[in-house]
This record gives sequence, structure tokens and C-alpha cells, in this order.
Amino acid sequence: MTSTHDPAEFQMGLLEHLRELRKRLFYCAIAISLGGVISYCYSAEVFFALCDPYSKAFHNSPLIGTGPAEAWVLKIKVALFCGAMITSPILFHQVWRFVAPGLYASERKLVLPFVVLSTALFSGGAMFCYYQILPLTLSFFYGEFKSIGITPTVKVGDHLSLMITTMLGFGAVFELPLLTFFLARAGILDHRSMVRWFRHAVVAIFIVSAALTPPDVLTQLLMAGPLLLLYGISIGVAYLACGRVPERPAVSERADQSALKSGL
Repeated sequence: MTSTHDPAEFQMGLLEHLRELRKRLFYCAIAISLGGVISYCYSAEVFFALCDPYSKAFHNSPLIGTGPAEAWVLKIKVALFCGAMITSPILFHQVWRFVAPGLYASERKLVLPFVVLSTALFSGGAMFCYYQILPLTLSFFYGEFKSIGITPTVKVGDHLSLMITTMLGFGAVFELPLLTFFLARAGILDHRSMVRWFRHAVVAIFIVSAALTPPDVLTQLLMAGPLLLLYGISIGVAYLACGRVPERPAVSERADQSALKSGL
């Protein structure tokens, strides 16, 4: 039996959307919390991994703690970060469940590719940041300290905030091609409009980079560069996706059909 699901038949009001959003956010919070509890057992190992780029860049400049409970708080923060990373497939599945009622039956079958690709892109963005961007950023910062003859002693909380915020930010922006694909499939945008909006996109990219990274110009530029490249890739993705957009009845067509049915 084939599904005839039409999103027009499942319209929800604002309050229903908010209830559904609250429900999905609750499930996400539960998933992250459970992942954090499991990850807490390995938080020390993850902590050392997050501090490794600092140790390689800041020679003979140990990280310092400034509060008696800081180590415990940092372990919880690291555990929640790991919880978000390891449960990211569940989180992206909840995103899909939130938007699925607005999709056609043929599009709702893409749940597995969506979850797999979104998880891969998010993890790839975070790893790219860890292995490529953060070592360059930290080396630059250390060089700036040396240029003015100061030996830095950095707070461990500040360093971890830099690592976690930047990695999550890169993971988020690496989702752009996948987001573009679904928007193009939905007929919301195409490659021509993306080319026309390129100048506006450049401004928006630098604003997003400033919002998702710590307040330093180098890290913002290092995020803006890959994001511009991703925007270019997304134009190609939109071009390919527009050629495969499923035929949808026009709004006026659906209205005429509804009027005909009501008349009958």
C-alpha cells in the first residue's frame, strides 16, 4: 500500500509546533545527559586529548586552575561535550522527526541518509577543526605572546571553552551542503539564487563566524574560509538536487482540488 502523505493535510498551529519542538528538545537533552553520564568515566582521557594541541603549541606554559571545584566542573563540561558527540545520530534523528511532517512520502524515506550524512559532516567538521584549525590558531597565539616577551599561564577553563566552542561551531557549519540539498529538494532555493546572493552570503558567513567562534580575528577568518568553500560546494549540490526535485502539486492546484471535493 503506497503512502499518500501530503504535508498540506498535516498543518499545525504555532502552539502545536512549539509543543513538538519542546518534545524534541527534551529527547535531545535526555540523550546528551545519558551520553554525558557514560562519557564521564572517560572524561580524564578526553580532557588530555583536548589539552594536547595547547601543549604542543604553548611550550613550557602549563594550564592553571583558579578554583577548588574547577576540575570537577570541567570534567562535567567535557562529559557533556562527549555526550553530544556520541549521541549526535540521535540528535539529528530528532531534528528529522521535527521536520518530517512537512515532507512528502518520498522525502520521508531519506531519514537514514540524512542521519548518516549529518553525523558524518558534523563529526568531520569537528575533527577538521581539532587537527587543522586549532593547532594553527594556538601556534599563532603563542607567537603573539613571545613577540611581546610574555610567558603565558592560561586558565584551563578558557582553553577548554575555546576548544569546545570552536569544534561545535565547525561541526555545525559543515552541515551547510546537506541543508542546501534539502532546501533545494523542497524548492525553497536553487543554484541560481545562491549565485545571486553570493555577496550577501559572504557578509552572513563572517557574521556567523564571529558568532560561533571566540572573539579573535584569526579564528573567525579560519572558519570563514572553509565556510566560503562549503558555500561554493553547496551551489553545486543545489544544482544537482534541483534536477531531482519530485513533482509537487502547485498550491493553486491543491486549492482547486479541495474546492472540487467540497463541491462534490
